[in-house]
Order: sequence, then structure tokens, then C-alpha cells
Amino acid sequence: MFNVTTGRLFYILELAGTFTCTWPVDVNSSKSRILIRNIRWSFAMLNVTLLLTSLVLAVYHFREDTTTVMKTASEMTALLEVFLDLIFCKLKSAQLQVLITRIRGFVEVANEDESRVLQGYVDRYKMFFSVTAMGYISTAVSFGFVPLFSTQDLPADGWIPFATEPLVLYLVIYVHQVYCICTAALCIFVDFTIALLFSFPAARLDILGTKLRHVDSYRMLISCVKEHQEIIGFVEDTKAIVEALLFKTNVTMGSAVICGAFQLVNNQSLAVKSQFVPMVVSGCAHLYVIAWPADDLKESCKNYSSEEYSFFQCIHFISETFPECTIFKLDRRRPMAGKTTRNGQRTDNHDPEEPEDVPHPNE
Repeated sequence: MFNVTTGRLFYILELAGTFTCTWPVDVNSSKSRILIRNIRWSFAMLNVTLLLTSLVLAVYHFREDTTTVMKTASEMTALLEVFLDLIFCKLKSAQLQVLITRIRGFVEVANEDESRVLQGYVDRYKMFFSVTAMGYISTAVSFGFVPLFSTQDLPADGWIPFATEPLVLYLVIYVHQVYCICTAALCIFVDFTIALLFSFPAARLDILGTKLRHVDSYRMLISCVKEHQEIIGFVEDTKAIVEALLFKTNVTMGSAVICGAFQLVNNQSLAVKSQFVPMVVSGCAHLYVIAWPADDLKESCKNYSSEEYSFFQCIHFISETFPECTIFKLDRRRPMAGKTTRNGQRTDNHDPEEPEDVPHPNE
């Protein structure tokens, strides 16, 4: 079993994101590095737009041939996801960089127990994510090499309104399409990054639940309140960033899988089926890449709620541990902590003798 640490995971995600121009730029980077990144992003966007235009023209040009239209539509929707990834990651670059920096900062200072929980989530997903990534890479390889061993002229089924017989022009178009196909394959790592943004708060909730079981002082309780509010803020920030990306993935990959599956049930050559089998299988797995970590985050919230409920059921009988007779109730649905008295009645009135509310970390 191959070993993937959290540090190596960041390296892999950044390497793939740098190639596809979807990894957020560090705000502390030099102006020259930011300029080079913007030029590379413009180059990637230009190539994707040109191939996408060619595929759209092919759908119109071969509109009476259902088989060709479905084949081209599958490639078009898969490439459309790359187009939208480039746009969304560019627009949300600063926000993504902040979240990734927060994760890296936590990983760097995590103790042994916290690192073990984080590593547990990496080990949980690494096999499935690796198989999914290999499926996309296999698809890129098959699309790139099939024209060399078949009657197909170019990797993509786009319609080009001019002759491609000159060898130099043919090679330029071939390399251009292979570049777009490789970019489309590696854009799966954008969704791996989103999965990381979901699994990180899930791991922190697991860690916080363990801390809550060992609270033995008022100061530790306030520390748990602050940490819980920080997790809430992280989840809210993540939600604001990835909502559009999640909707995009469901629409584009769902369409690509449906159109690609049509090639498998239709009477197509072995070369065509060798292209679309890994594409359809990895596309189906793609839809589960984010759903699995999101479901784990939901389960972590439920487990933490149980720990929280048990804690506050027991804490009313330990008044000597909390002499102020006032505790902060951790409410995962609100960004601020409310107050609950010893008899369980909630109050919002501030008493000068009571400790102040713990501020939200963003304030």
C-alpha cells in the first residue's frame, strides 16, 4: 500500500493545479511570478476555448448524425468543465488561498494525535481517489494515442473549417488538442482540493469531540468554544466558494457520462470504446469524489453533536469545576455562542460578573 502523507498530498495537488492553472496564487508571490501565472492561465483558456468552439461547430455540422453528435457532446461537456474550472478558480483564487493556508498552518502545528486523525482521512480516501485519477489519465492516454493506430485523424472530434494536410499545421493542432485533453484529465484534482476542504473540518470536529470529553476547566471549555466557532467559519467560507463548482460538476459530468455511455451501447469500433470506457467509469466515480467527504462531514457533525449533548447533560452536576455557574453552549448552527445557566434556561442578558461572549474569529 502506497503511503501518502498530508504534506505529500499538498505537493501533488499543487503540482497538478499548477499545470492546469487552477491552483490559487500566493498573494505574497513576486509580481513576475504572478505575471507568468496570468500568462499561463490565458494560454490555457485560449486553447480550451478554441477546442470547445471546434466541438460546438461539430455538433452543429453533424447534427443529423446522432452517433457523432453524442460522441462530440460527451467530449464537449467534459471540456466545458475545464473551461468553468479555469474561470471559477481564477475568480475565487484569493479565497481558496486563504483556506488552503489555514489548513497548512494547522497541519504544521498539529500534535501527534491531531496528525493521526488527519492522516486517517487521507488514508480513507487515497485508494478511491487514486483509482479515479488513474481512470482520467487512462482516458487522456487513449484519446491521445488512438489516432496513431486508427483511421481517426485527431484526438478530439471537433470540426475544423480548413484543411489540416500540411504536416506542421497538423502537428500544431494535434499537440493543441492533446494539451487540452491532459488539462481536462488533471482537472479532477480541483475536485480533490474541494474534497480536502470538506474533510479538514470533519477531522477537526473529530478532534474537538475528543477534547470536549477531557474538558476539566473553564478555560478549556472556552478554548473549545473558540475552536468550534473557527470550524463553523471555515465551513461557511468553503460553502460560499465551492457552491458553483459543485453545481458545475454535477451538470457537466452527468452530461458527459450520459453521452459517453451512448457510445458503449451503440455499434462502435474497439478504438472508440477504448476511449469511452475509462471516461464513463471515471466520470461516474467523479460524481462521488465530493459526495463522500461531504457525507463524512455530515456524520462528523452528528457525532460531535452527540458529544456536545452528553457533555452538557453531565456538566450541570459538576458545579465545582465551573464556579461561575455559567457555561457556554456550543451551537453548531450559530456563529456566536449563547449562554446557558445551571438550571438549563437560556439567557442573552449580559451580567458584568459573567465572562464575555467569545468573539467570532473573523471579528
